[in-house]
Formats: sequence, C-alpha cells, structure tokens
Amino acid sequence: MPKISIITPFYNSKNTLKQCIQSVLSQSFEDFEFILINDGSIDKSLEIAEKFAIYDDRIKIFSKENEGQGLARNFALKRAKGDIIYYLDSDDWLEEDALLKIYEKFKKDNPDIVIFNVYKYYEKINKKTPYFFAENYYLKFKESVFSPIMAQDILFSRGAWPYRAYNRDFLIKNDIKYSTTRFIEDSEFYIKAFLYADKIACLNEYILNHRIHNNSTTYTKNNNIKIIYNTFFACEEILENSKYKDNKKILSSFLNNRIRQLFYYFALVNKKNKKDYYNMFRKIVIYIKNKYGADYIKKNISAAKLNDIIKYNYEIYKLKRKLYIFKSYLKHYF
Repeated sequence: MPKISIITPFYNSKNTLKQCIQSVLSQSFEDFEFILINDGSIDKSLEIAEKFAIYDDRIKIFSKENEGQGLARNFALKRAKGDIIYYLDSDDWLEEDALLKIYEKFKKDNPDIVIFNVYKYYEKINKKTPYFFAENYYLKFKESVFSPIMAQDILFSRGAWPYRAYNRDFLIKNDIKYSTTRFIEDSEFYIKAFLYADKIACLNEYILNHRIHNNSTTYTKNNNIKIIYNTFFACEEILENSKYKDNKKILSSFLNNRIRQLFYYFALVNKKNKKDYYNMFRKIVIYIKNKYGADYIKKNISAAKLNDIIKYNYEIYKLKRKLYIFKSYLKHYF
C-alpha cells in the first residue's frame, strides 16, 4: 500500500497540468499513488495525463462527467489507498522534498491534519512570494501537536485553502467530504475537519506553490450568491452537531471566519450583482446578531462595517462607505 495518496482533479488544465504532474513525479519520496481525475475536460488535459501514466504506474487516471472539484475529490478518496491524503490542485505544484517532509511529520506526530506554509505565485506578474500560512498556529504551538480546544481562540483564523494534508482514516471515520457545489466547495470540508480532529500539527516548511489567477468572474454570478448563503448555514450546522457547539470561543472564531469570507466575496462581486450580494450578506449578519448577540459582531475586526450593514439598505451603506473613504483621503492633506 502507498504511504501517500495525492489527489488531483483537472478540468481543461492543459496549460498547468504538466508542471503539476512533473512536480509530483520528481519528488525524492517515492512511495505514493497519484490519482488524477479527469472531470470532463474537453481540451488536451487528459492526453497530457495519459502520456505521463504510460511511464509511471503510480499514476491512476479516472474520467467522469464534469461535476466540479468537490465531487471529483470525493470520488478519488473512495479509491485512495494511502495513509496520508493530499489534495493538490491542477494549477499548483509541489516544492522539492515536499512529500518527504509531509510524511516525516505524520510519522513523528501521528496527527489527523498537518498544516504547512506555501509560496504564492502571482501569474499575472510572474512573481513568487512566501506565505507563512501556519503562522497563527505555529507561533502559539511551535512543533507541538494541538487540539481544537487548545486553539479555540484561533481555530478558524485561516480559511479553507489547500495548505493541509490529512490522515486518510480520520477523513473516512468522520465522513469528511467536499460539498456538491461547484463553488466554495471546500468550506464545509475544512470546518468539519478542524472540529473533528483530535490532533493537528504545524509543519514550518514551504511545501507548495499556489497559483493566483486573475480575479474570476465566477464570483459574480447570482447562483454563487445563493451558494455562499447556503454554505454559511451548512457550516453552522456542522458546528452545532459537533462536541464544541457550546464553546463560545470556538463559536466566535467560526463566526469571524465566516464573516471574513463574506467580506472577501463582497469585494469581488461585480456592480450588477452587488446589491443582491449585499442583501444576502445583511440577512446573515442580522441572523448572527439575533441568534448569538451583538457581542459576536463587535468582536469582529470589521465591526463598524457590520453595524452599518445591519442599519442601512444598500444605497445608504454605499454612500457611507464612499464618505468614509473620502474623509480618510482628506486626512493625508489636512
């Protein structure tokens, strides 16, 4: 049985897939299987993958109809045999010795989850910068293994990025899956994994190169606004079904994480759908205030904006934000 299963769904990834595959096959740690899921590609992605598979039997290729990355990853997990699972996006690539470092960390600490650092590669300007992703956890725990209750203040201080590797038995035992949506499909997976883990470990190494594309127009679709709305309540349900449902610090960390995600997409949505997004956002913020209390709003770093969202409709909120920016601008000159 392989020690590590790397799972990579791909859809029309002909421009990046070769680099992704090469970074895996060139690893010094060789005891792995590489599961590639062709998610209904109509370009030459499958052809690229098949060429590599001819010369390396560690590559296993499956083809299925296009249903999105989440379902493709779930499909692959059922077929994975490695003790360690790592989900690698088809437009990212591994650093040298990445798998060896991941394996040694699992062997040493036997955690459910390993968090690591990454490089962000900005495609538009061809620039690569280090991102100390594990910072909040590493500064507090260093190399020690920690549990959710030990990290209750900062448990959800990082979002649902693909900067983690998982114990396969842990994922199977707790039925941790990606959602069926084609958008923010990893939020429920990430929230559940962190709530159900007994042991989480930080690996203070740069493992991955994460490619940053131009802002995608997929964030602007009304259908995705509905998905963001539904995802909040799906994640809340996961928390309520966990053993930490009455832990106020974990709840605060969770709400802060979800609100930050809402602000993130608010900045990306286009003008056409801005009002619809705002109304959705406002509905969730009012729900949080009514159910959990205003303190959970005030604790958020964007408390002023959240209070404005509660009070005002979109037109007034937009006017107040413009006025705030104008006043801030004037301070530099008077």
